[in-house]
Amino acid sequence: MTDSGQPVSKMHELAYSSSKAALNMITVRYAQALPDIRFNVATPGEVANRTFAATDMNNHTGTLTVTQDTGSIIRLATIDADDPTGTFIDRLGPLGW
Repeated sequence: MTDSGQPVSKMHELAYSSSKAALNMITVRYAQALPDIRFNVATPGEVANRTFAATDMNNHTGTLTVTQDTGSIIRLATIDADDPTGTFIDRLGPLGW
């Protein structure tokens, strides 16, 4: 949100931003409290490349298709019991919180 180069930094939707931040923290806390269950967060698109899918939410200003944008979600939906928990990923891989 503080990286002015990221398109999402210009989205001034208080409810969305606040609920997203809360969801991220809940993910970390669940991952810590229940280590036998995988809790992770995916953001669609590519943070490093500042790309995202064209959707109704962003007035179709994204450069990726919805199909391209779902790689991170598919990856997390198919992880194994030995895979990491408490992570944040995009289509290209893990991201720092």
